[in-house]
Amino acid sequence: MFTRIDRYVIRQILGPLFTTLGIAALLLILERMLKLFDFVVNQGGPVEVVFRMLANQIPHYLGLALPVGLLLGTLLAFRKISLSSEYDAIVSSGVGLPRLVRPVLFLALVMMIVNTVLVGWIQPYGRYAYRNLVFDLRSGALGASIRVGEFVDLGDNITLMIEESRKQGAELIGIFLERRDKDNTISVTAERGGFYATEDDQTILLRLYNGVLVDLNEGPNKPRVLSFDQQDLTVTLPAKETFRDRGGEQLELTLPELNRERYNPELTVQQLNAMNANFHWRVMHSLTFLVLPFLAIPMGLTNKRTGRGTGIVIGLSLLILYNEFMEAMETAVSNGASPYASTWLLFSIFTALSFFFFRIAAFKVGGEPLAWIDKAWGFISGPIKRLSKKVMGVSE
Repeated sequence: MFTRIDRYVIRQILGPLFTTLGIAALLLILERMLKLFDFVVNQGGPVEVVFRMLANQIPHYLGLALPVGLLLGTLLAFRKISLSSEYDAIVSSGVGLPRLVRPVLFLALVMMIVNTVLVGWIQPYGRYAYRNLVFDLRSGALGASIRVGEFVDLGDNITLMIEESRKQGAELIGIFLERRDKDNTISVTAERGGFYATEDDQTILLRLYNGVLVDLNEGPNKPRVLSFDQQDLTVTLPAKETFRDRGGEQLELTLPELNRERYNPELTVQQLNAMNANFHWRVMHSLTFLVLPFLAIPMGLTNKRTGRGTGIVIGLSLLILYNEFMEAMETAVSNGASPYASTWLLFSIFTALSFFFFRIAAFKVGGEPLAWIDKAWGFISGPIKRLSKKVMGVSE
């Protein structure tokens, strides 16, 4: 199916592509992990829930990193080929740039399919699962930990405070507890204790050791004081609320569901516009992968004598601007604008600009799409370099 040159080009692309994906995803995940740790700790939840939340966020970050990975992978591969004179040798053998783009387009097609599955199915389910975890964490369904030194309401008219927590909350030290009923109130202090599960998922057992129980009876009898070596108290857990069904907004709908809902007569105009905007954004985001090779290849080809990295800066800048305008166009469609006069117009402009650069590199002799930028930079930097040399000479 592919020639040796095709396989060589793909191998050159895959290395920087996966490296870029790994670095970009790692940076995004680390930045998100810090926020999630802070959120989970403030909510008093178990630390392991952070990694479950991150797992549901990975499809979102992959969707952000895939276009950058394809662009940089292709750009750096062709930059390496051109700097090592391999590109000149390939072209001299009769294989032109339009032929070299074929394996890159195949790779872009594979990544487009992967991205479509991500944004069309995996991301909506991951986003819903993430928000479900946030809901459970805030409602205490994930087993919120007891905060040291604070009075905590456990439900069932129970207030608890502990002085120290050990073994990740399994052992509590210095316990004060108060339970209020209609007829009386009891107060308990204990040296240590811990929570234990019961057969009933609506109750939990609090076992206390070496303490004193004071029964503050409001009747004529005096309060009763009881010392104990071990005392078990059953705590009724508050009823757990159920999270809503998936589909509360367009980001939680799969691509077929989104396409169906944007024609739903029961939705308001604002909701229909939001569904329509997100649908066109997802389709355009996937089709962009087929355009990126025509931008990355001319940005990667460089002059061997100068070896300047102008193409890397320009290529990344164009992709970043394109993504920012994509989000702006989605907002415009959500506000009632036509998707064809906004979203698809932007896609057409980006496609035309990419093909323009590729045409110069492929069909113009000695064509360098960014030659004018290099000349302008040389014109600007020349006097600066000469002035700096004079200043250095005078200082010496």
